[in-house]
Amino acid sequence: METILVGLKNKKARQLLKDLEDLDVIEVLNEGNGIVRKPGQKISALKNQIQSPMSEPEIDKQLLSIRAAWQRDI
Repeated sequence: METILVGLKNKKARQLLKDLEDLDVIEVLNEGNGIVRKPGQKISALKNQIQSPMSEPEIDKQLLSIRAAWQRDI
């Protein structure tokens, strides 16, 4: 596997990369959130890298924010 760094110029590019990952053509190692996956590393293994656990109300607030942003982008 060859690793390259790609800059996204358009918001739609992220979805294209996710589609390619779903087709098992590429593997996204860094999703811009500061957490970098190693090749073949499962997302569930990343939970150990979480800086501080969130309370249920904080999780609910963040989920609502994410859902609102997702609806706005449609």
